[in-house]
Amino acid sequence: MNDQTIPGGGGGEGAAAIDELRPAAMQQDAALTDTQIAEIRRLAERADALVEASLSANTRRAYATAWRQWSVWCLGFGLDPTGTGPGGSAGPAADASWLAMHLTALSETRSLATIELRRAAVLAIRRRLGRPLHLDDTQFPAFLAGLRRTKGARPAKKAALLKENLRAVMLLLDAETAPDPKRCLRDRALLLAGFAGGFRRSELAGFDLRDVAFSPEGLVLFVAGSKTDQERQGAEVGIQAVPPSPLCAVTAVSAWLKARGDTPGPLFCRVDRGGHLIYGSDGRLQPVEAKTVARLVKRVIVGTGLDADAFSAHSLRAGMMTAADRKNVPLEQAMQHGRWKDARTARGYRRHSSLWQGNFTGKLLGDK
Repeated sequence: MNDQTIPGGGGGEGAAAIDELRPAAMQQDAALTDTQIAEIRRLAERADALVEASLSANTRRAYATAWRQWSVWCLGFGLDPTGTGPGGSAGPAADASWLAMHLTALSETRSLATIELRRAAVLAIRRRLGRPLHLDDTQFPAFLAGLRRTKGARPAKKAALLKENLRAVMLLLDAETAPDPKRCLRDRALLLAGFAGGFRRSELAGFDLRDVAFSPEGLVLFVAGSKTDQERQGAEVGIQAVPPSPLCAVTAVSAWLKARGDTPGPLFCRVDRGGHLIYGSDGRLQPVEAKTVARLVKRVIVGTGLDADAFSAHSLRAGMMTAADRKNVPLEQAMQHGRWKDARTARGYRRHSSLWQGNFTGKLLGDK
């Protein structure tokens, strides 16, 4: 998902996004009036309230972007994006045929995944506004099939951060020689826990000190909520201790907690370059942001000589699944550990590891 904000959302970012609508519409030869922009703002705020409680933050941001662009496109044709109909300030209601045309226009410059996301966003928000759109159940799959044939549907995947990569990274993150040892200890713990637990970046950023528990076997981290657990039932993830290994996540988290102290608040908190924990105006420790996890992965991978653009925070999760596949861990067991609900999605996280299991091409091409 794109890291953009829900329209009308917190921090004033929604208002800033609305202010960008006028030049965007002018590029489409359809300048918006002040009344139309005000109407978009009002509708955006209403849509925000409707989806706020039911969707994750990333999904809300992506849906917000889709809704703003749909609104601009509709108003450019004198249509009401909400489907209110005649009498509304934005003009006649935009129906399903207009959404199909909007998606067709997007197909000229956007990926298949983006088009599917935009469709889902507009349909979801219109449904919550009480003005659902009904796309033809046979026509749209045919439309997507045509896009796949013309554009291709190959997903863009980030590389997995593997054990050999982690070993190189841990040599770089040496707390005894680092100028900022406390931050170094935090980064070691975050990366190793992220890999061993197959955690998403939002989960790593969301851990609280109270989510951590130790047992004779190792470390237990409680995931309070995640992408596949929107109702926040929570799940415990166990990470076994392997003390002899430099990649032991339990050892790394223990060392970080010793440096961090027992102050209530986020497990992985912000640390300044002087090694001081960063507190907010409310006196609470400040958590690392989800994007900080991605930046950390890219920063440390550069030091190993690999291309940082090929990696992201998702590389930790993909690394866990790939490593499990290489060790012949059953897919169902790896799915349970990583909290995947769909087997097809989980398989997509295995970065070519199973290509070489039982592969016979060496025998075909070799001399023996």
